[in-house]
Amino acid sequence: MAAIYSLYIISKSGGLIFYKDYGSAGRMDTNDSLRVASLWHSMHAISQQLSPLSGCSGIELLQADTFDLHCFQSLTASK
Repeated sequence: MAAIYSLYIISKSGGLIFYKDYGSAGRMDTNDSLRVASLWHSMHAISQQLSPLSGCSGIELLQADTFDLHCFQSLTASK
């Protein structure tokens, strides 16, 4: 069963706009949340530039053993 543990809203420039933790296990402090948001934004931006396909929108899904990290982009923030 899928569950949402955390929600991050990151600006186009990489700043953390909103963060909400929905899980009780493994809570992160504010600094860790900022680091995760910054790291995800950087990986997403770099993947757009390194992609061999033209017009690539970057990483959409990162799958790990214990969680999936999805990236949803708003239509107003697209280039």
